[in-house]
Amino acid sequence: MARLRQLLHPVPLLSLLALMACKAPEPPRSRAQFNLLSPTRVSFQDQATYQSTLESISNVALAAEIDGRIIAMAMQEGQWVEPGDDLFTLDQVQQQAQVNASAAEARKDRVNAERYIFLNDAGAVSTKDRDYYVTQAIESADKLRADTATLDYKHVVSPIAGEVGDIQHKLGSVVKEGETIVNIVDNSKLWVRLDVPAELAYRVKPGLRVQLRAPGSPELIAEGAVNFIAPSLDHNSQTLLVKAGFENPQGDLRDQQRVSATLSFGANTLLSVPVGAVLLQAGKTFVFTAVTPAQAEKALDRALKPKPQRGQLVALQVPVTLGLPQNGRYPVFKGLEPSSKVVLGSLAQLRSGMVINTGSKPKS
Repeated sequence: MARLRQLLHPVPLLSLLALMACKAPEPPRSRAQFNLLSPTRVSFQDQATYQSTLESISNVALAAEIDGRIIAMAMQEGQWVEPGDDLFTLDQVQQQAQVNASAAEARKDRVNAERYIFLNDAGAVSTKDRDYYVTQAIESADKLRADTATLDYKHVVSPIAGEVGDIQHKLGSVVKEGETIVNIVDNSKLWVRLDVPAELAYRVKPGLRVQLRAPGSPELIAEGAVNFIAPSLDHNSQTLLVKAGFENPQGDLRDQQRVSATLSFGANTLLSVPVGAVLLQAGKTFVFTAVTPAQAEKALDRALKPKPQRGQLVALQVPVTLGLPQNGRYPVFKGLEPSSKVVLGSLAQLRSGMVINTGSKPKS
């Protein structure tokens, strides 16, 4: 029994607790592991992106040139037509009646003119009377030719090669002069309008590359070049109209299709970091860098408590100025040096002054 009391004597236990109390506490350390990397220089495209609409270079709206009823329609929606192909035909009952009346009037005036020419040669009428009837014959002949030419308007043919669009009237419909019947569209060549801000206008040159993407998609769908630059800026918007042309031999793109157009001015080699290394807070961008405890205390203007062990690195949140991301990396304009050690990982778990867990043990 005495032996048991000796084993349970409180002195050794108190001594153990005292030793534990003397040991320095561990500094705050994230449980998550992080990777460290240095910013690298990569090539970034110097570019600007605009939302625009594709337009066909060859797009003709065909309208009726006279009033009439559609009595024949050779075209079909989606059909490919060549110049001169028949599209639709209008009846011209009234116009034909007008031509017949003009022809009768022209015949009468011609007979009168011939008679007065004969009488004038015989001295029976004055030259003035002869000239009056000759003038009437000339005017009525001209009217007959004009009315006859109008008859050709009943046959409407395609002026260009292209695809028949939406037919806005049916067979048998009555249409008025100037009323659009159909559009003929050739999508083999397209262009986009870019309204470039005045501050970038001096950088625009013919031949600059323009890339098209579907809105919200990174996939490239076409590539073209600047082929028109307006000679002056728009007075109200202070933008420069720029057009870029695109070949579309397969017809994959369509007239009036909304696209995202990227105008490339060139390329620059800049310091960069992965998008995963950037932390967004209150509309500002930051990265965490791994620094020595001394560097962190100087930057934070306070002592780190508890003090990190020798060889440990601590996090320091640094504000950075970045450009738009390309290929998963941000260009860095301000805030980092090539020698900086950038932290990559679950950044929401980090705070300035916190020991970075990289998976390696600190030196004792």
